[in-house]
Amino acid sequence: MRQDYRWKTGLTLLLTSSLTGCTLSPSIPVLGAAFPAWLFCSLAGAFLLIPTHLLLARQGWLRPFSPLVISYLALMFIYAVIVWLLFFMG
Repeated sequence: MRQDYRWKTGLTLLLTSSLTGCTLSPSIPVLGAAFPAWLFCSLAGAFLLIPTHLLLARQGWLRPFSPLVISYLALMFIYAVIVWLLFFMG
C-alpha cells in the first residue's frame, strides 16, 4: 500500500511539472545584450518616483507618508507594475 502511494505521488509531481510551461521571460535587446523587462520596469518606477517626491514635498504631504522608505518602495513597486501592464502585457 505504501509503495502505491509513492508511485502516485511521483506521477502527480511529474504531470504537474510538465503543465507549468517553459516560456521565456520578455527581454529587451540593448546594444546586443538582452536585458530582462522587469529591470526596465523597476527603473521606470524609480524615475516616476522623482516627480512624485517633488509633488509631495511641494504640497507638504510628506508627513502622512512616513516612514518614507516603505512608502516610496511601495510607490515604486506600484509604478513598476503599471509600466509592466502597459508595455508588456498587451
